[in-house]
Amino acid sequence: MLPRSFRPALLSLVLVGVLAGSATATDLSGCWSGSWQSCSTGHSGVLRATFTRCDESHYRVDFSGRFFKLLPFRYSVTLTVVEETDDTVTLSGSSYLGRLFGTFCYTATADDCHFRADYTSKKDRGVFTMTRQSW
Repeated sequence: MLPRSFRPALLSLVLVGVLAGSATATDLSGCWSGSWQSCSTGHSGVLRATFTRCDESHYRVDFSGRFFKLLPFRYSVTLTVVEETDDTVTLSGSSYLGRLFGTFCYTATADDCHFRADYTSKKDRGVFTMTRQSW
């Protein structure tokens, strides 16, 4: 049995350990902007996204951008958190963009400020890179 004088100190250490272990994970919610680049065709363009946290392991992401600098596009995807560390989130997901484009699969990593997703489809593969916006 510990002497009474050590008990408050021990309790404090236990509480600090519990609170440190329950630190909140990175929340990607908000507005992001950057660009997309096709590694297959070399095409690229501007990209914007709004991340909305659905629950502890899912985000709905609304992407919008331009193809050929003229053609606007907009679509949504649900990304699943597959791994979290103290400052990085790894996500994955897929979205069917119609018969013309098919299914796009995404693997992404993000922190508080940066997002990078590699995408693949039957006819294309490339990268999304974005930073969090403060507006």
